[in-house]
Amino acid sequence: KGMRSIATMKSARGGGSVVSTTPGYRVVLPGFSALVLASSTCPSRARQATTFATRPPPTSSSTPTFAGASLLSGSAWRCPRTTSTSFLSFTTTTTTTAACLATTSPSSFTTSQQNPKDGVVPIWPVSKLTLDAQLEETFPDHPALPEFAKSAGFAGEEGQVLAVPNPSGAGLAGWLFGTGSGTNPFAFGSLPQKLPVASYRIESSSRAGVDAADEEACIGWGLGSYAFKRYKTSSPAEDEAGPADAGASADEEEVPKLCVDDESRRRECELIVDSVFLGRDLINTPCSDLGPADLARSAERLGKAHGANVKVIKGSELERGFPLVHAVGRAASSGRDPLVVDMVWSASKRADAPLVTIVGKGVCFDTGGLDIKPPSSMLTMKKDMGGAASVLSLASMVMGAKLDVKLRVLLPCVENCVAGNAFRPSDVIHSRSGQTVEIGNTDAEGRLILADCLTLASESEQPDLLLDMATLTGAHRVALGWDLPGVFTDNDELAQEMYSAGLEHHDPVWRLPLWKPYAKMLDSKVADMNNIGSAPWGGAITAALFLQKFTNKCPNWVHIDFNGWTSAKPGFPEGGEPQAVRGIYKLLKAKYGTAA
Repeated sequence: KGMRSIATMKSARGGGSVVSTTPGYRVVLPGFSALVLASSTCPSRARQATTFATRPPPTSSSTPTFAGASLLSGSAWRCPRTTSTSFLSFTTTTTTTAACLATTSPSSFTTSQQNPKDGVVPIWPVSKLTLDAQLEETFPDHPALPEFAKSAGFAGEEGQVLAVPNPSGAGLAGWLFGTGSGTNPFAFGSLPQKLPVASYRIESSSRAGVDAADEEACIGWGLGSYAFKRYKTSSPAEDEAGPADAGASADEEEVPKLCVDDESRRRECELIVDSVFLGRDLINTPCSDLGPADLARSAERLGKAHGANVKVIKGSELERGFPLVHAVGRAASSGRDPLVVDMVWSASKRADAPLVTIVGKGVCFDTGGLDIKPPSSMLTMKKDMGGAASVLSLASMVMGAKLDVKLRVLLPCVENCVAGNAFRPSDVIHSRSGQTVEIGNTDAEGRLILADCLTLASESEQPDLLLDMATLTGAHRVALGWDLPGVFTDNDELAQEMYSAGLEHHDPVWRLPLWKPYAKMLDSKVADMNNIGSAPWGGAITAALFLQKFTNKCPNWVHIDFNGWTSAKPGFPEGGEPQAVRGIYKLLKAKYGTAA
């Protein structure tokens, strides 16, 4: 269904043929009993391949046929995660079961115990740098297969996939996957979007630099299975196949699963992927469905799942105890009032367990306030609660792994709106710390709400780590771009640990200076400080210096300024992203261990 008319047919080496179709199809018929249909126009997937027989297999009354040729047993694949496709729609003959990961998307992992080995499809990673040698090593007993792969256009480029027929005529042998030059640790993140629904295993390859036991390959696969479809009411293929499953959400769909037999590694990957999905979902959800109260309820659900104590501070208590938070959020409509979430958790049996306090900026939407943003700058401002989402993602990992710490999570949650009671430029506001702040710009609101919570974090005891995360400044993005969070701290050892953990786990951060001479830019003639710098440069630095004034000189304070949004790449679909949290979690796990 959906195949275009065949335009030309010309002979190819080995007695096979290359069939050109229009548009976007290339069918290769080598000199043995299979052909591969590769499409670049499969809905919702970049490039698909399906294997068919060119010689009929043993007669079976139940064998489906397509265009006069019988399908190989066990190789009838459908385009994944769509209810139909523009070129075929069959159900695979191999059925699998898997223990589902409790995420917003279905589990990306399974085990070979849950799926007998003959029901698991191998994936052979191939580097473009060693293409010929790898193909020969992969198929030493079938010299026709390397020739088939090359005649089909497979060159080992990163993200390239090719279905390999079984020479015995019994379905697929497996899939070739190009790793390019092998420099992308998350290259496997593209596969869940390209492969049919089935259970797979990654085969190790020293030439491709791939070890099937690598955690990055598994995490990349899991992260690549994410799709935010909460608001999709129809499938991309509905026009051609009918509305059978219109309105199905991502968590109702099957996804390709990766077999990970090492129990501890599988659980670790599931925990990380699950937690990242939580952060992505929160950032991607628009403010119409994620106001301050909704964000607080998400924190409460997470806390309840792990036995944490969660307190939500609002109303008059908030106005008295968190005056900066209240000032920023007071202009929001009824039911979307400002609040602070205070979550405390510990799995440690030690009374002296180290205290880790993490604070996340929760501006559910930022208009800029009376210093209103231009429309182009406001379009992505649903992500301005990315700090809170990332802190919850990190907390999910810490609690899920039962790290040997006492964890405290503080989330100031507001909307920065325009109304008659909105805070104004030139207003002077008392903070929780007692220091006064002159408002130089209402669009520098994130540092205000963080200030009150940083004060609370260090009032009763100094944390072993005080970390805040915020989508705080455009100046950070100018300096480091979208993908590299900036780290500010006076603690050289801690800065190096974060940098090293980020590199090791491919979740990089970069240190920026807390340059003390710039603190003069925050001077005010009428208050203790202004909330913005007096010069149009160094904005990320002056924002960090502002926050430092509220940390009670905590020696282990770290501020992370990041984008919270990513462009599309393997494992990372365009949209919200809780950046830096995987590396920080690994650092905390290595530093503190798990509770006994």
